[in-house]
Amino acid sequence: MVTRLLSFMPVIALLVAISESHARAAEYMVSNASQIAALRTTVQPGDTLVMADGTWTNQRISFAGFGSSANPITLRPQTPGGVVLNGNSKIQISGDWLVVDGLKFEGGALAADDHIVEFRGVNGEATNSRFTNSAIIDYNPVSVDTRYFWVSLYGQNNRVDHNRFEGQTHSGVTLTVWRDEGVSDHHLVDANHFLDRPIPVNPSDPNGFETIRIGTSTDSLSDSFTVVENNLFERLDGEIEIISNKSGHNTYRYNTFRDSQGTLTLRHGNDTLVEGNFFLGEDRNNSGAIRVIGERQTIVNNYIANVDDRAGGAISLSAGVANSPLSGYYQVKDAVIAHNTLVNTTGVMLTFDDGLGSSGRTLLPENVTVANNIFRSGGPTIFEGNEGANWTWQGNIAFGGSLGPKAGDVGIASINPQLELDANNVWRLSSTSPARNAAVGDYSDLVAVDMDGQARISVFDIGADEFSTATISRKPLQSGDVGPTWLENPPGGGGSAGCVIAGCAIQAEDYSALLDPNGNGSSWTVVTDAQALGAESLRAPSGNRTDVPGNPHDALAVYDVTFEQAGTYRAYYRAKGLNGSSDSMYVPDSFNVDPDNSETLTQDGTYRWEVGGLFTVTQSNVGVPLEFRIGKREESAYFDAFVLNLDQSLTEAELDALFAIQYSAADFNQDGFVDGNDLLIWQTNYGGSQSLLSSQGDADGDGDVDGRDFMIWQREYSPPAALTAEVSSVPEPSAIALLFFGSVWGYRFRLPTRSHEKTERV
Repeated sequence: MVTRLLSFMPVIALLVAISESHARAAEYMVSNASQIAALRTTVQPGDTLVMADGTWTNQRISFAGFGSSANPITLRPQTPGGVVLNGNSKIQISGDWLVVDGLKFEGGALAADDHIVEFRGVNGEATNSRFTNSAIIDYNPVSVDTRYFWVSLYGQNNRVDHNRFEGQTHSGVTLTVWRDEGVSDHHLVDANHFLDRPIPVNPSDPNGFETIRIGTSTDSLSDSFTVVENNLFERLDGEIEIISNKSGHNTYRYNTFRDSQGTLTLRHGNDTLVEGNFFLGEDRNNSGAIRVIGERQTIVNNYIANVDDRAGGAISLSAGVANSPLSGYYQVKDAVIAHNTLVNTTGVMLTFDDGLGSSGRTLLPENVTVANNIFRSGGPTIFEGNEGANWTWQGNIAFGGSLGPKAGDVGIASINPQLELDANNVWRLSSTSPARNAAVGDYSDLVAVDMDGQARISVFDIGADEFSTATISRKPLQSGDVGPTWLENPPGGGGSAGCVIAGCAIQAEDYSALLDPNGNGSSWTVVTDAQALGAESLRAPSGNRTDVPGNPHDALAVYDVTFEQAGTYRAYYRAKGLNGSSDSMYVPDSFNVDPDNSETLTQDGTYRWEVGGLFTVTQSNVGVPLEFRIGKREESAYFDAFVLNLDQSLTEAELDALFAIQYSAADFNQDGFVDGNDLLIWQTNYGGSQSLLSSQGDADGDGDVDGRDFMIWQREYSPPAALTAEVSSVPEPSAIALLFFGSVWGYRFRLPTRSHEKTERV
């Protein structure tokens, strides 16, 4: 018995130490912006302001204070996502070591030149502060020309992470780094989900619809040192510059760009690193990848597939202006383009002199190195343009299209690279690829690892992929990899949300896209519905019945589903009609096709599971996103959810149960309870970092298992009845030690007092 107790002494000592550091921490319940502002001179390091759950309208929040690295001051709702800010609500973050966690801005709008989240205020510009685990959705004014900004970073060493930014339609950058010339910023923008910024409708100025901008032309010759990494960018069509780099020494790495009509543009500034990104155009017209302007830009380890040539080429080097003004086009000099893989582009893969002859651009790029890249083209031409002085070509493979001006160049081998498609729909080197062990020159200081995070060994392989059996630590991001932890499978989430080993269970509002094939301006819409499994459903637009195939579809909801095993899957649909004029919708009989089978629904406004057809997933389809499309047939039909499952005889109760389980962030073993079992997992992984999962003790999703994750466990812990009376809302060290000792004791020595059987079958 003594031995068992001693084995837990380190964790008890650690927890007591943590509790002592928070002994004087206080929690303040607040219900409006005035109460938050009133606490500015009261809050101390480690304190938390808890916002009462509900809708906050027209709340101009000033969150200010001075925390510390060990004990930041936190502003959060009672439950993550439980506070919805609308009207003209906004927040200013000012001071040092502040954290804003778990807010939701939705459906509001601001006046011109304002900011929804602004890292400055009554205590000046923010430093060492964080906006995390939050969402801004459809915060749009009436006019597309009303220009304001969603997130504005000022100060230094701030972080914006694990947020969702969706549906911006008006002028103004989604996330902006505002700079003081000559002052480095050192911000981090990571693990966010940026999506659905459509082409602006009749703007008075087509500029200003970027998703991220770092700096302005005025301060572009100074360095920001901002890092943008592990973000997902989807369906961002606002303008050619999805990201507009306008300062020096920034890093863009490990991001994924999907189905977007724009580029990562190095517009101004020098010494930028673009590394290990996935650009997946999905054969979209006007999609693109990387646009290069300026000096000493480095483009390495990027994977570019199925893009168009929005900027004249998948990778586009711009011609420069002599004696260029700050707002002009500086000449490209000393660029390195190495170990990238480009496949199946519809236009030019690399253009050397984009814009030559326009806007005074007469200077060709100089001192450019193009080394060890794979260009496997799906278009007619791989290279285009004129080189400036001192270009170096070595170790490249180009295949499938004309080499244009590079025909016969000794630095380019015109051979088939022999790529093969993997389970994530990524083209990789086959075992017989001539790219293996064939790289020329030494670029080990730039590409010690490949696009997957695998170490490069011996003579490096050509392209972004090193042939390896090591564990893949990076791959194209899906919606479930980024964004707020509380907003699981949100509307428009895409990816393979809800798909596990036995199939997929997906709510209708978790669509990848809503389409309007006949162009009449109507589509499925997300509506609040108390009878729906997730309190929301899709409603078909009003209008006459759509008869296909004689007419184009009126409205389609598209879902990306990815299966983990081959087999025959039964489809089930949860839907309803209100009457005889709304009691049907179209369902498909295969993947990647428009639906043309009429599914009959109820007529009395009650939901029912409809049993659909069978769908075959072959081994070659495993791990590959497949489209599943649902169409409007009759107006005002409601579509709530669908299931594709290997069990072909699921009951309604079993189908409902697939959507029932939601786990707390601190329920690390996902058994339905936050208890001593979860504490043990936290203890085991304490101090770990990098690529950790919530199941390993990382409750706040920041990549580390630390004291903050413990505090989340403490907040959500459900203690045994005997301990409840001894734990106060702000326990003294002795009480908190007793709480943890009791929970560990309970884990080791008492039998379970309740059981929990997972009903999840997918």
